Amino acid sequence: MKKQILEISALGCLLASHAVLAAAFVVRDIEVNGLERVAAGTVLNYLPARVGEQFDDRQSADAIRSLFQTGLFEDVQLGRRGDVLVVTVVERPAIGEINVKGNHKIPTDKLLEALKLRNISKGNTLDKAALVTIQKELAEQYQAMGYYAANIKTTVEALPRNRVAVNINISEGNVARIQKVKIVGNKAFPESVLLKQLESGPSGALSIPFFSSSDKYSREKLMGDLDSLASFYRDRGYINFDITSADVSMTPDKKDIYLTVGIHEGEQYRFGDVNFAGNPGLSQQQLAQAVKIRKGEVFSQKALEETRKNLASKLASQGYAFTKVGVDPAVDEASKRVGVTLSVDQGKRTYVRRIDIRGNNRTKDEVYRRELRQMESSWFSKEQVERSKTRLERLPYVEEATIEAEPVAGTADQIDLIVTVKERSSNQFRVGAGYSQSQGVLFNVNLNQDNFMGTGKQLDVNVDNSKVNKNYSISYTNPYYTPDGISRGFSTYYKKYDATKEDIANYASNRYGGSVNYTVPLSEHDSVYANVGAEKREVVLGSDPAQRIKDFVATNGDQYTQVPVTVSYVHDTRNRTIFPTEGQRHRVSLQANAPGSDLQYQKLSYDGAVYKPVTDNVTFALKGRVGAGGASGDLDEVPFFDKYYAGGINSVRGFEQNSLGTRDEKDDPTGGDFSVTGTAEVQFPAPLMEDSKNLKMSAFVDGGNVFKDSGDFKSDEIRYSAGVGAVWLSPIGPFEVSYAKPLNAKDGDKEQKVQFSIGASF
Repeated sequence: MKKQILEISALGCLLASHAVLAAAFVVRDIEVNGLERVAAGTVLNYLPARVGEQFDDRQSADAIRSLFQTGLFEDVQLGRRGDVLVVTVVERPAIGEINVKGNHKIPTDKLLEALKLRNISKGNTLDKAALVTIQKELAEQYQAMGYYAANIKTTVEALPRNRVAVNINISEGNVARIQKVKIVGNKAFPESVLLKQLESGPSGALSIPFFSSSDKYSREKLMGDLDSLASFYRDRGYINFDITSADVSMTPDKKDIYLTVGIHEGEQYRFGDVNFAGNPGLSQQQLAQAVKIRKGEVFSQKALEETRKNLASKLASQGYAFTKVGVDPAVDEASKRVGVTLSVDQGKRTYVRRIDIRGNNRTKDEVYRRELRQMESSWFSKEQVERSKTRLERLPYVEEATIEAEPVAGTADQIDLIVTVKERSSNQFRVGAGYSQSQGVLFNVNLNQDNFMGTGKQLDVNVDNSKVNKNYSISYTNPYYTPDGISRGFSTYYKKYDATKEDIANYASNRYGGSVNYTVPLSEHDSVYANVGAEKREVVLGSDPAQRIKDFVATNGDQYTQVPVTVSYVHDTRNRTIFPTEGQRHRVSLQANAPGSDLQYQKLSYDGAVYKPVTDNVTFALKGRVGAGGASGDLDEVPFFDKYYAGGINSVRGFEQNSLGTRDEKDDPTGGDFSVTGTAEVQFPAPLMEDSKNLKMSAFVDGGNVFKDSGDFKSDEIRYSAGVGAVWLSPIGPFEVSYAKPLNAKDGDKEQKVQFSIGASF
């Protein structure tokens, strides 16, 4: 349309100027009239006429077209005054303002960026045709979001000095909702079963509108639903399944949508004979593990694809990186059987010639190489490559890692591995402040180097100051003290704790000490941790402590020299340490004081977590912790300052911090020697912030309590709560907030529905 207008305008101008320019002449001078903002040199540059050259009416069409194509002019006319070529132009106005109103779903800055790509921004020449295009594109964007009633209008308002204001008025309207989905033609499965395979559909009675988008229609989502429906049938033997129709109808007000999907099921088929073409190169046991299809079973496209992947993966682990597994189906219509012939082309066994590390701007090459499980000059193993990638991404100074294979030119059996890491800042000096409901105002100075001098060693200097805790500590860890991965670390600390200000009891505790620790890997996922320390502790009684605390100090004194020893076994298969999406972690730990310590007691604990991906962005997590303490020598129970507590944002949310369990005569919690807590939660990205790696939300159910000892455990004393929460890894430290409602609170329990912690570790 724009081109047609240009041609018509140019033709009109040419006809108007034809009489004047009919006779050829030699141009003595060129005169340009009508310019306001455009320089005369710009016109002369685009004009195909030069002083001293001959010009006639045959060249005028090219001249007018050339000037119109610059996009700078509304009108162009050519004339002649003697031997002077006269060019008269009318400039297009410049855009002086762009005003956007009524937009809520599309941010103004994003909208202005889209306009800028169409050369519509302040200072640009106005292109009305581009405005029309933008108007259509905005309407399509709103339709993709389900706003079919959106109305976009653009107007142009004149401003002084040949400028205009572009006004974009948007009426978004309401999102169109799917009211009903109908499936016709189904016989083998009821409609209710088929509708569960679709993402599109009306909202259920229990759906939360803010989080549920099932009733929002989009063509892309419908196409995905049709593919899901086809996969459902073909995984159940209906190889001739077909979508016969997909009708979308909308009410006149564009608020309600009705979907009708027509299908043809066909007959159900089963697997026939399963054969191999060529030599798979696998043992019978390996074939039995890899092949997921059996003669007589219902045909399944999913099982067939899984078999192909398993065979390729098995051979890839043996060095055959370029294995190709083909499928040749043979359909017997009479018996409704599908015979399958799997052709396996191993190719040559592939060796890794060289491994290149890229992106390590701060870190020594060897720090990453020691995490790799795929070695140079050895067979390529897909399993070892994947394990190497996981180990790299679990390093605290690596944000992301990729490993790509590149064939070596001139050879068919060698590849190079390109390992690319995206490093995150590992050397941090942070001064921060925050607030915690349990600890009040926090002040923190932290020097943390997870990758000290690019060596992978860890150095941490920390100062925490709050009304409850005053902690000063220095720690150092070498994760590869030995070449085979044994780590060694040292720490020294001074800690002051005021239990009175945490509403636990009327006393304070001061302690200082140091320790050395080792971690010994047993396998890729298992390790043993040991820590031996020496500590001096002093208990300072308050003005009116509970009798149990007075009795303990009277019997055991108020100063103790301890030699604490901790031994732990850890099994960890998580894919990452921060916001894992799959895997599990289990830790069994025994803490005890070595002979010669003033106080002899032990604590045995287990804490574990299991993560299962539900979708790409949603994870189900199950966490639990059990702790049991006991005493020996002159003690009857674990000292009051080292008991287990429950309740609060780190335990059973919805109940006040450390408030669960029995209480003494001061109405202070006594804690216990036995503790049980657990959490089941669904973790998901925050709405409208799906790409954020530092923010996660969750819906959870917590449960737990503390008991005097294991013999006092009663299941009906477990307290439960349910709610929603969020964790944000902010620049000053983690920020956690939750809203939880106790489900079975009893008289005397202290509830606290909203809880949060800022700038404190949790």
